[in-house]
Amino acid sequence: MVKTPAKNKKYTQRRRVKVRAEQGYVKRQQQDSCAHLRMRAMLTLFVLCLGFSSIGLQLGHVALAPAQEPRASIRDLPPVPTKRGDIYDAHGQLLATTLEVPSVYADPKRVLDAEETAEKLAGILPQVNQKRLSKILGNNKRRFAWVQRQITPEQAFQINTLGLPGISFRYEQVRVYPQRRLAAHVLGGINVDGRGLAGVESSFDEKLMKGKDVHLTLDSRLQEQLRESLAEAYEESSAKGAWGIVLDARTGDIRAMASLPDYDPNHYGNASNAEKFNPMTFGRYEMGSTFKLFTLAQGLAEGVVTPESEVDCRKPLKIGKYTIRDYHAKKRVLTATEVLRYSSNIGAAQIADAFGGDQQRAFFSQLGLLEPLDVGLPEMIAPSYPANWGRVHTITMSFGHGIAVTPLQLAAAVATVSTDGHYRRPRLIADWSHDKPRPVLGANTVAQVKELMRDVVINGSGRKAQVAGLDIGGKTGTAEKVSRKGGYSESKNLVSFVGAVPLDKPELVTLIMVDEPKKGYETGGRIAGPAFQSFVRRSMPLLAMAPQPQQAVQVARKQGGIKKQGERIYASIQPIGTTTR
Repeated sequence: MVKTPAKNKKYTQRRRVKVRAEQGYVKRQQQDSCAHLRMRAMLTLFVLCLGFSSIGLQLGHVALAPAQEPRASIRDLPPVPTKRGDIYDAHGQLLATTLEVPSVYADPKRVLDAEETAEKLAGILPQVNQKRLSKILGNNKRRFAWVQRQITPEQAFQINTLGLPGISFRYEQVRVYPQRRLAAHVLGGINVDGRGLAGVESSFDEKLMKGKDVHLTLDSRLQEQLRESLAEAYEESSAKGAWGIVLDARTGDIRAMASLPDYDPNHYGNASNAEKFNPMTFGRYEMGSTFKLFTLAQGLAEGVVTPESEVDCRKPLKIGKYTIRDYHAKKRVLTATEVLRYSSNIGAAQIADAFGGDQQRAFFSQLGLLEPLDVGLPEMIAPSYPANWGRVHTITMSFGHGIAVTPLQLAAAVATVSTDGHYRRPRLIADWSHDKPRPVLGANTVAQVKELMRDVVINGSGRKAQVAGLDIGGKTGTAEKVSRKGGYSESKNLVSFVGAVPLDKPELVTLIMVDEPKKGYETGGRIAGPAFQSFVRRSMPLLAMAPQPQQAVQVARKQGGIKKQGERIYASIQPIGTTTR
């Protein structure tokens, strides 16, 4: 019996089982593959979402960040400093302050068209070099570059309306001097980063940078009158320079201090070195005959002479190889009063020779003429005088040669001998305490010195300094300038006039100096004296100085031997408000 069908049946069953197993394996494989694909898809989707989220966050940060300070350039921009302190005069008049102004800068990486942007900016900002700016804006590796600092609000508005990508603004501080040139050498100036370069701006830079104010002793009204009077003399005499100082004789406070040529502190960088130079505290000069005031004062104090003492001035005085001559020699015996009146070198030399070099040096020291004078300005220089103070030096210094001091030192010394005999250290900064006045001369000597100064103005070389109705005393000075080749120049003079007003109880001591005036103005009496007169006339209304003609005539009559001369002098002077030369 054949069993083939049974075998076939079993085979068929095994075949079916095998096929089913294979089908199940394939199905499982397919399921595993689908799951893997789903996982990869989800992972890819997650990565994409994370990437887009990151991009979205960055775009949001860029959109919300301040446009004027791109992230990459923040470290390139200096922090905005504390507002710099202001500077005021003695009456609260604003002399220097700080304002906020826009500055324009670029983020080159955000600039779309460098050439077009540069062209449009140059059309609004004439100081911008278009070609150079285009090159800067085209460098997209940079994130920050100044286009122009401290532009006007109008320029900022015009640039803003252009809507240029990559161009933004930052507000900076700019120093403003509302009085412009009025007190340039006192105030000084600052650089573009707001740091002081000269004057009070430099010496008080740290204080001002902290936002603290500085108050000066200057009176802007007197400062203006002084500068105008100097400008008249400067222009009329075609001088190289002119400067002046006004001291309060009662306190030593500096009420005015001006120099020409000067500059506008608002444009400090445009000023020349000659314009920036401050001769009042940083220049030292041989002052010439104004030093005869000190010689006569010391002679009177030492008892060497009296106002009536006679001094032989008939011929030049020979000291070793040197010969002392007078500019306008009288060739006769002069009284001590006349020695100052006619500014006799011969007479001053003999008086100084009588009291000697040691006494002269000690007296000059008491007058503050031998040490640097610090009034709060960085421009300060020490006086110059011989280390070996011999007889020849004593004689030449008696008439202002051989010793060089600053104009401020001279003014302070004259205030001493013409006020009450006490030396008061000049003060420019209002919150600096006054030094205790130092006694130098007695009251009797000061009274005699005042009479000598009054005589110079009424009868001597200072006649053109007179003002009708005011009691004025002073002294002219004419000094030949030291030549670079050695010795003294015969064609270049430094001329001056220093005076006190009103002389009975001085309120102001004023020094006027003119450097290298042209021929015809080469003496102190011809140009510095009239400039002093001009300043006093201008200042009388401000100081409430009422003219008293009769009192002035009486003062003139007191001078021996002049009788009606006082009436003639004062009658010839023009009314207040005009200026004579």
